[in-house]
Amino acid sequence: MTHLLARPPHRLLGCVLLALGACKPVALDPFETDGGTDPGGTDPGGTVDPGSTGGDTGPGEQTSSPSTTADPATTDTTGDEPLPSCEGPVTDCELDIDGDGRMFHCDNAPDYFNPDQSDVDGDGFGDVADLCPTLPVGHPKADSDKDGIGNDCDLCAQAAAHYHIPGVPIPERMKVRNIPSPVDSDRDGIGDVCDNCVRTPNCGDYGEGLDPFELGDPVISNSPDCQVDADFDLVGDACAGTILPGAAGPVGFGLDDDFDQDGLANGDDSCPRQPVPLQACDDAADCPAGSTCIHGQCGHVDTDADDVGDICDTCPFAQNPQQVQQGQSQENDFDGDFVGMNCETHSDGDETPDPRPFGFYDLSANGYCCVRLSATGTTLDPDGNPVPLPAKVLAQPGVGALPPGCAQEGQPLNGTVDLATLWASFCLMPQWDQDFDGIGDPVDLCPFSFDPDNTLYVDDQNMQWDNYGEYCSGEYAPDQRDPALMCLPGT
Repeated sequence: MTHLLARPPHRLLGCVLLALGACKPVALDPFETDGGTDPGGTDPGGTVDPGSTGGDTGPGEQTSSPSTTADPATTDTTGDEPLPSCEGPVTDCELDIDGDGRMFHCDNAPDYFNPDQSDVDGDGFGDVADLCPTLPVGHPKADSDKDGIGNDCDLCAQAAAHYHIPGVPIPERMKVRNIPSPVDSDRDGIGDVCDNCVRTPNCGDYGEGLDPFELGDPVISNSPDCQVDADFDLVGDACAGTILPGAAGPVGFGLDDDFDQDGLANGDDSCPRQPVPLQACDDAADCPAGSTCIHGQCGHVDTDADDVGDICDTCPFAQNPQQVQQGQSQENDFDGDFVGMNCETHSDGDETPDPRPFGFYDLSANGYCCVRLSATGTTLDPDGNPVPLPAKVLAQPGVGALPPGCAQEGQPLNGTVDLATLWASFCLMPQWDQDFDGIGDPVDLCPFSFDPDNTLYVDDQNMQWDNYGEYCSGEYAPDQRDPALMCLPGT
């Protein structure tokens, strides 16, 4: 019972079950070993990609399919022995690396703890790992711009550079950055963060007052009647120079222009591509915490006061003004996952794409889900002993503390609500760190075993294995755990 209660609380409460897989699953062998023999004669804890087949695998590792069901007579990838029936209990912890009680060949998200196997669109990929969880699409993990929203659900699916034309001078802060967002103010099927006419429909026949775009409708963003910009100035012809009621200036990139027509001039707008909700004010006291009063209107909430609003900030809770400074923006997000180096889970993570996953929650604040994934602030060490989480993990909004602006925790929504309501509740979660050790899953040698030092495995012959972690290899390998105790560490 001690082990069960000490399991990270978000796993018990299911808070990540609709934190819909915004980062790439840990690869079958996330560190691409060069073959050789299995250290200690056991699977060192590599996880499986539900879409992976063939290729080089680590010793003793398995491949799997995304199906939620499996034939009891299914054989393993080597054809040696039949895999156990999905109807039976887990009898070998090597078959259930994520410890959710579902063997990899039966698990629709074998890299994520998801015992309920929620799959809203019924495509065989669990919601927790599906980058487009509400539409059954052919490639649910395809994510061209690496923002964590799958292409078929992403209203700005192209890489940010696609929206810029070399030689067209616009301020760095006005460039498309693809911070994950499903908001489409003019309902034309092009998201605000990349729309060249944020408030004026200009893509086919879609738009507010026309035929409002709904997710799943066909949109060809490079068609002749979508985002027309004949003079190639990166402002759509349909809105160039126009001024809507309440706007601070015409649509354009100048400091006195108002690109998103929200009443704040670009020079005053900390998210100039994303409209701020209109809220009149006399001073900052009339505005939400973290916001300022600008010419009688509340601006975007900017929690870290780096002059970049939370909803468009790659590090909303840690200052990184470099992200909008000429010549420094790319360096601040070297891996292009829209998480600045100032707030990556680990220094190694700055070179490995690891976008924030998204969820659908009934409560959120400034684009971030009102969740606290570890209410107790403790977890189990590799020997099964309760330990406090590292201070930096506890301090991370959404892990040990609620994100700023959240008064209480929210509840995840699911397929029981309509799709419009689901996407309207879109919010961002902390980067994946399922063992709460402060090392993001993609660079964690043992993503399911708490080890803040990411310790390398050294075998009995004193040989160091650079691609394997100590606490999921040798005596800590999955096949050394007891399936009767849910394959928890230290059992």
